[in-house]
Amino acid sequence: MKYNKNIMKQNGGDDAVLAEERKRCILEMVEENASVTVAELSEKFNLSEVTIRKILNELDEYGYLKRTRGGAVSLSRSMREYGEKEKEKKNIIEKKAIAGAAYEYIQDGDTIFLDAGSTTLELARLIKNGNKRNIVVITNAINLAVEMVEAEDIDLVLIGGNVRHRIMSCVGSIAEKAIEGLFFDKVFMGANSLDIEHGVTTPNLYEAQVKCCMLNSTRQSFVLADHSKFGQASLAKVCPISRINNLITDWNSPAEYIEKIRDLGVNVVIAGQKQAAS
Repeated sequence: MKYNKNIMKQNGGDDAVLAEERKRCILEMVEENASVTVAELSEKFNLSEVTIRKILNELDEYGYLKRTRGGAVSLSRSMREYGEKEKEKKNIIEKKAIAGAAYEYIQDGDTIFLDAGSTTLELARLIKNGNKRNIVVITNAINLAVEMVEAEDIDLVLIGGNVRHRIMSCVGSIAEKAIEGLFFDKVFMGANSLDIEHGVTTPNLYEAQVKCCMLNSTRQSFVLADHSKFGQASLAKVCPISRINNLITDWNSPAEYIEKIRDLGVNVVIAGQKQAAS
């Protein structure tokens, strides 16, 4: 949607021009990053969080973005699903840190499931090159399997099914039945969206079903989600937040969300902070 500066009622003069430029800049940030937080906008524009919330509410009222508790997201976010090549380019530093924190929870001899996703791909690379062995790695992601196929000392199981070409995952009844017939020590699951009210969600119904099977077939679950996934909801619900055991995220995630998620009994790990592996 093209931004029409005449929709907003502003006072005249330079302040009005500055306000319009600020709104355009915010909308560009939302479209580029899919989401923004109140905290980061407050720091960028040197404005109070109260003022930023008022601006976001105004933009939401006129249909330019979707307001969330911690900030705002693109209107297309709830339905759009980025391909793996697109996702690999976003928040790379944070994803590598999250993968590093997740790797600390893997022990020699574990049987683990790796969900499809750009953060789990970083985790697969760590497993491939790390010193933890006698591990069984099960995945429904073709690119993760290709990444790890040369690690001959790691048992690798690829779950088949209907191939989602852009996501490089296998879904559908074949994948679901295969997962239901297995049991893992730990599952490391990606998340497109994470919201207190709506839980863990994803834009694709088949992907959601496979994720549900993962959760039902594991002793311990880990959701890997960077800060851009918070405060939004996609089409298909995977589970409520309280259903997961651990959430591993980055230092940019909104503190108010982290606190509420911990109140639900979830162990929240902030990548970069020292944690005891278990």
